[in-house]
Amino acid sequence: MLSKRFFEALKATDKPYHQIAWEAGLSPNQLYKITAGVDRPGPDDPRVIAICKYLDFPVDELWD
Repeated sequence: MLSKRFFEALKATDKPYHQIAWEAGLSPNQLYKITAGVDRPGPDDPRVIAICKYLDFPVDELWD
């Protein structure tokens, strides 16, 4: 499960999720699936690494 801090970092950008997704190099659908729990990526998944880089969020703090 994604950490509460991760969702706080997403909200702190004050940008809609689709804009975050495009700027991080993902499609909005990919970001939705990750944040909604449809996809459960591992720590080495390039999609979550891209989101973390975009947010300047440490990958090791991504999960609870």
